[in-house]
Amino acid sequence: MARTAGKKALSQERILRAAVRYADRHGLDGLNMRKLAGLLDAGVMSLYHYFANKDELLDAMVEWVAGQIQIPDPGLPWRRAVRELSVSAYQTLRKHAWVGAIWSKRTLGPAKLKYMESILRILREGGFPVALACDAYHAITVHVHGYTLQAIDFPVKKKDMHSAAAGFLANIEDPESIPYFVEHVQHHLDHSGSGDTFGMMLDLMLDGFENALAAQ
Repeated sequence: MARTAGKKALSQERILRAAVRYADRHGLDGLNMRKLAGLLDAGVMSLYHYFANKDELLDAMVEWVAGQIQIPDPGLPWRRAVRELSVSAYQTLRKHAWVGAIWSKRTLGPAKLKYMESILRILREGGFPVALACDAYHAITVHVHGYTLQAIDFPVKKKDMHSAAAGFLANIEDPESIPYFVEHVQHHLDHSGSGDTFGMMLDLMLDGFENALAAQ
């Protein structure tokens, strides 16, 4: 039977992009094959020709996101390459906020493996011995993924941070019992919106590994 005029043909890529767009806007909770079929103006059974089930679709979605992470050009100094790769990973995972919750639970595919291999390759080819490279790899990935989850799950939106901090300080009953936390909140109130804390903490961590490498 001929395809209806004006109706786009299904493909794995088209289904995948529609699933990612939906997840970016609404999260994963409401995503299922029937919902996706409706968005694509297709029969639900036709989607199973491309993805056997939702698990297979989720694996492909994580792979698609992993494929958006920019791998630095070979030959860059290890520190610059690690920083560029970490920043790209952080920005990509922040853009697709839903992926953090399932990143480590899905099948390990080629794109995600390439990202992981790239970190280790940069470190090893930058002169890191195996043990130090493994330690640095774990520290880098924990920083990227942990910082992403913290940023996504923080209960106060960035635009409301200033008023939330001011409200906390105005309503605290016994500030003398928690002087350093009050100081911490006041610091953020005084410096709200300034600085790249992800990059700053990444640089501090890389300083430590640079010193450890020099001591080998």
